[in-house]
Amino acid sequence: MAYRTEFSSFAIRIGKEERAGEWMRILCERQSECVETLEREKMHYECIFKGYRNGRLYLSWFSVQSTHGLPVEDSPHPIDQVHIAYWDECIDDQVAPENLDHVVSFVPRSIEEAVATRDV
Repeated sequence: MAYRTEFSSFAIRIGKEERAGEWMRILCERQSECVETLEREKMHYECIFKGYRNGRLYLSWFSVQSTHGLPVEDSPHPIDQVHIAYWDECIDDQVAPENLDHVVSFVPRSIEEAVATRDV
């Protein structure tokens, strides 16, 4: 099966914490639109977490995605354009993201089969 599992954390620019909160509220409010975008990206599952490290806000993404999905940056969906605009404004690109290495997954066979079927 050709998919990747990622977990990455990104620092929020100092002073943009409120805007990052607004960003997450918009994604929650428009969740159904976000789900509609997943098919073109071949995204099987995506979660966003927030946390604080050394007093600084971080947003973290966990995802399971096919290797041949289309990039969000080329998306025609309006919610993706909103998402990218907030990303550009809020994510501190001066701080390297923290990418955790995937070690092992424990997935029931029925879920593996559903992903394989969806992946074609």
